[in-house]
Amino acid sequence: MTTLLEVKDLCVSYGGVRALRGVSLHVDEGEIVTIIGANGAGKSTLLNAISGLVNASQGEIIYAGRRL
Repeated sequence: MTTLLEVKDLCVSYGGVRALRGVSLHVDEGEIVTIIGANGAGKSTLLNAISGLVNASQGEIIYAGRRL
């Protein structure tokens, strides 16, 4: 399978508050993936970082072989 999205060791902070710490995931082409968790777990922050709405302080995001 071809890797469509890869997130490696992603960290995002809002000021002094660390919203994501070391998040990694791998999605292959054709897969359906869900992100679940409690309120405040970082789901929206993860999606905002992947889409470029917030900056990651650490880690890398690779989509279709291109680093974002």
